[in-house]
Parts: sequence; structure tokens; C-alpha cells
Amino acid sequence: MKSKLQSKLLLPLTALGGLLLTGCGQTGPLPTFGKAIVPQWITGDFDGQPGDEYIATSNLEDVVFNARGEVIGWYVKSNAGTPFIKQRADGTYDFSALVNSKTVVNMVGQSAVQGQTASAFAPDRRAFALKGGPLDPAQAAQTTVPALKTDHNAQTATFKYTQGGASVTKTVTLHPRNFIIALKTEVQNGPERVNLLLPGLGKADNPSVKAYAVGAAQPIVVSGSGTATVQNIQYAALQEKPSQMAHALIVRPEAGTTINATLTGGPQGLISADIPAISNVEVYGGKNELIHLYQSGYTMLPGLFEPNIFGKISLVIVKIMEALYRVIGNWGLVIVALTLLLRLVMWPLMQVQGRSTARMQIVQPKMQEIQARYKGKTDMESQRAMQAETAQLYRDHNVNPAGCLTGFLPFPVLIALWSTIRNFEFDKGFLWLPDLAIPDPFYILALIYLIVNIGQLYVMTRKSPEMFRQQAFMYIIFLYFALTFPAGVTIYTILSTLIGIGQQILINKQVEQETASLATSVQKVDPGTTRPRKPNRTIDAPKDD
Repeated sequence: MKSKLQSKLLLPLTALGGLLLTGCGQTGPLPTFGKAIVPQWITGDFDGQPGDEYIATSNLEDVVFNARGEVIGWYVKSNAGTPFIKQRADGTYDFSALVNSKTVVNMVGQSAVQGQTASAFAPDRRAFALKGGPLDPAQAAQTTVPALKTDHNAQTATFKYTQGGASVTKTVTLHPRNFIIALKTEVQNGPERVNLLLPGLGKADNPSVKAYAVGAAQPIVVSGSGTATVQNIQYAALQEKPSQMAHALIVRPEAGTTINATLTGGPQGLISADIPAISNVEVYGGKNELIHLYQSGYTMLPGLFEPNIFGKISLVIVKIMEALYRVIGNWGLVIVALTLLLRLVMWPLMQVQGRSTARMQIVQPKMQEIQARYKGKTDMESQRAMQAETAQLYRDHNVNPAGCLTGFLPFPVLIALWSTIRNFEFDKGFLWLPDLAIPDPFYILALIYLIVNIGQLYVMTRKSPEMFRQQAFMYIIFLYFALTFPAGVTIYTILSTLIGIGQQILINKQVEQETASLATSVQKVDPGTTRPRKPNRTIDAPKDD
């Protein structure tokens, strides 16, 4: 009985386990108090070698370029808004959290040559490196200081260098709200076509390597350490198995550029994009996750990403969010409206589950009495008798133990909703929140979250104070996650929990009234009108003559 009463508690516990398994826990320091990370360019010595590097930092990622516009560090943040780069008092920067962290992977930093002598930022693992004719990323080049520019919607840098008589101009544009980098390349006095190197994904874990040719029926996939060349691609991709912690690197042509891709599989996956001397390409380097790919316009590419059942639900949710935003015009209010809408749709299911929970609480004292009477009796007859009394107790109070299981029916929707909001990139804040895609920097939502969940636990266990005390500590663990949840997720969770508390309070009152009516429904017979019961008639057996 006690385990059935706790069935609703399994929902948050299961969610907690799911969050842990999908890598949703915090993997770095909490966001800076009071603000999100302001997108900007940082100049400093990142690799310990002569010359500065140029780092585009934002809530989503820190991307490190050398003076030739080659990416030597591509760090995608597991939790948006985590500030891995620290500025010292003297104005210099501390990059040790990026270089040494075991929880943040450099997507392009895994050298093909392993061991202590391997370069941490080897030439063969630099994204956007150009190779062909006199151009060679392993050889020296004459560089100039790049032109850096940052505005609200973009971080732009123009890199120029010369090598072997060829001059190269690269213009990169990063968008702080997604993982897309637009790359414009112009090579003068060099070959008509060059190879653009796109290594990944840093973990050396044998990613999926594929390319889809324009007009093809299906993508070309490289298995193991094989190679393949695909002409005139629609896109080429390196992808880890989809998850919250997985990465993807995808390249596709822009503005009439024709790309021929050579794919190399195996742990050191590589895309070598054969591009014209003047070209425009778009590169996605970030999470191999449905919502980010959808917002970046990549889910429409054939054969790139096949969502599972949770993903399909997430796509429906995100489209509803977009429709609501077109009407409301505020993402915070969209989350409020979406929460109300989904709770309304799930109200009947939650009603069944809530009534079952309320009835379980009412019969709990009597159930404990039954268990006390049969305590220590393990013989079959006693066990059958206890089961019979329990079944009769359920029938007398109209309790359906299976009703508790209905609380799990909307769980796929709740998981999909949580994942959708967690990965959705909002373009504005809400109330005191600077950004709904990162945790509340003032921790106000975390405190409200804790109070609301303690309130929910009290409503669920009000007939069992001992159980309340036993379970209350669990929400201290939840508080830790509330500190790391994006603010949009926490708003949804708080509001949904408040609605659930209100619904459960209403159900408790209804069930208590029904129970009271059931107790007084026994008809009492008036003693003054009671007729004496006739004695039983005895029929004697016939006597023998």
C-alpha cells in the first residue's frame, strides 16, 4: 500500500534519473550572477604559442580561431550560459577551464597522433583550414590582425594571410543564438579550387560520416575507417549518436557554391570539402539534438536526423510554441500559455490519478491496521487472509490501485516538453530574467521551485506525516538541478506543479466528501418498529410404526 501511495513520487524520481542519464546535470560553474554571457570577441594567448588567438564567446559555445581563421578550439557548452573563460585582474584571460576541463570537449582538438608528443591543436585537426597548391595548414604563413565586430545578432571576423604567393581572406559570422557559422572564403593567386578541412568530433568515438548529393535518393554513409567522395553535395555531416551530449558538424553550400566532399570515417572522422577559390558555405557545429537542428533549419535535410517518438512530440510542441508566439509576442507568456494548455489537455488523466492517490491516503490508516494484525505471519493462510481484507478495504472505499498508473500516461509528453524548452533558443528575457535559455542568475526561481515542490509533497502525503518527513529531503537534490535548469524550464515546472497542487486539493475534498457520505449511508433500523424474529421451525424425522 505504501508503495502505491508513493507512485506519484516516482514521476519526479524517474525524471531525475532521466536527467542524469541524458547529461542534464551541471558540468561547470553556475552562470555569472545577474547576467547572461554577452557575446563578444576575446583576444589572448590561448595555445601558449607566440601570437594571439581570437575567441568568440557566447551562451552556447566558445570558438577559438588562430590568426589564419582556423578553428583550433570548438567548445560546445552542455549547459548554456556557463562562463568557462575568466578575466584576471590584470585584464588577461584564464582559459584553463576550456583547455583542461574533462567535461567540455574540443570538437576539433583530437590529434590523429596520440601520446605525450602529440600537439593539442594539431594542423590536421583545425576546422576551416585550407589546403591545396601553396596552402598548407602545417606550414608558416604571414598573417595580419583580423577585423573583429560584434553586434546583438552576430559576431563577425575577417582574417587575412598569405602563403606561397597566394592570399586568403576569410570572413566568419557566428550567431549567438544558434550553432551556425557562415564562412566566406576568397583565394587569390592560388588554385581554382581548394580543400576546406572539417575535422571532428574530438572524442575519437567513430562518428557517423555521410553526405547527401543534390538530387540523390539517399545519403552516402562511410562505415568504419573507409573513405568516399560525393560530388555536388547538398550537405555532408559528422554526427555522434543523438543525445543531449552528442555533437554534430554539418557543412552545406550557400549562394551557388558547389562542394565536392571527401569523407573519412573511423575515430578520426574528417570531411574535406573541395570548394572554389571564392565560396560561401554554412557550417553547423554544435549539439546533435533535434530542437537546435530544427531552429537552425536542418531537420528538413533528407536523411540527416530521424526523431524518435519523444522527438516527434517535441516538434509538435515547438510548432505550437511558435504559433503562440505569433499571437502573444512574448516567450515567457508563451511558456505560461503552453503549460496551461497542456495541463488542460491532461486534466482528465491527472484527475483519475489524483482520485486514486486521495483514496489511497484515506485508507492508509486502516491498511496499516491490517498490516499490523498480520505482522510476522508468513504462512500461506495468513497471507491470503491479509490479501482478502485488503481487497475488501479497497472495495469498501472504491479504491482502484491501477488508477495510480495513469499518472505515467502523460509522462512522454512531459519529457518531450521539458526537452523542448530546455533546448529552445529564446531571443528575449522575461520579467527579471535576462534570458530564458539559461538559469535564473538571481536564483529566485530555484527558491520558488523548492517551495512549490515541498507544497506538492505535503498535499500528497498529508495523511502520513512520517512519509512527508522521509521524502522531504529528496527535494534538496531537486534544488541543485533547479539552479542549473534554463529559466524557461523552471517556469514551466513551477506553474505545472502549482496547477497540479490545486487539482489535487480539489480532488481531496471531493473524495473526503464521498467517503463521509459512504460512512453515513448505512441504514439504521428503528428499535421501536423492529418485529420479533420468528423462531426457526424444526421438522422432526418421521417415526417408524
